[in-house]
Amino acid sequence: MLKSMTGFGRAEGATSLGKVIVESRSVNHRYCDINIKLPKRLSLFENRIKELLRSQVSRGRIDVSVRLDGIGEEKVQLSVDLDLAEQYYRVLHDLKEKLQLKDDISLALLAGAKDLITAKEESGDIEPYWQEVLPILNQSFKNMDDMKRSEGESLAKDLRQRLERIARQLQVIKQQFPSRLKATYTRLHERLRSLLEGMETDPQRFQQEVAFLAERTDITEEIVRGESHLAQFGTLMEANEPVGRKMDFLLQEINREVNTVSAKANDAEISQNVVEVKSELEKIREQVQNIE
Repeated sequence: MLKSMTGFGRAEGATSLGKVIVESRSVNHRYCDINIKLPKRLSLFENRIKELLRSQVSRGRIDVSVRLDGIGEEKVQLSVDLDLAEQYYRVLHDLKEKLQLKDDISLALLAGAKDLITAKEESGDIEPYWQEVLPILNQSFKNMDDMKRSEGESLAKDLRQRLERIARQLQVIKQQFPSRLKATYTRLHERLRSLLEGMETDPQRFQQEVAFLAERTDITEEIVRGESHLAQFGTLMEANEPVGRKMDFLLQEINREVNTVSAKANDAEISQNVVEVKSELEKIREQVQNIE
């Protein structure tokens, strides 16, 4: 089953730290690009969350936001650097004496000194909270994955319709080709006869050369390979694994084959059918860019 790279998931739950809210967003990207936004208190979990996602996602840009609603995130400790305070006081006292200032050295003046009073979030062993946060993360990721699968089903329906159109066009080309090949053979035969008129020629060699020139316009192999690639593409759509890159490769190969068909056939009707095939291939390619 195909999965899109576009999805969103949200989950929340109560923990010892307060309510944890997790939002996960995924959009298309050539590689697997994971960005995590965490409260400072949970920052040690960043690498674990990335590993968790990499085990579930092969490519896409994934943004995960984790928020804490509750007192757990707000607890801080205030501390004062007494040694620094004494240094500030001595310096200010010396300055007052030297400049003969009358102002007092107040607590308010010292409290404004840089780095004298610092606020630090309470630290502690954060490890026990991982098992509380993990189910919320998993639920958010599952919700995101469900949306990606739903989007993938819509993409698959559209792709199947376009693949059927391409298959029909290739079938039309196959049906057109024998008469076009016969006409090409006749034209070459008459042209060479006209050019060699009055000259002695080996009839067998003449027929061989005409056959050789006609063979150069034969598109049978390209059509067979194109149909084979289409069949492989259809098989990938049923696979339970990431297939976006493989699909992109097959589209390039199909496009190469139909370009060769157009060049070799050198026929207006066949070329028009090839244009329609390439139009569908381009639309498929745009869709495949969003398949994981």
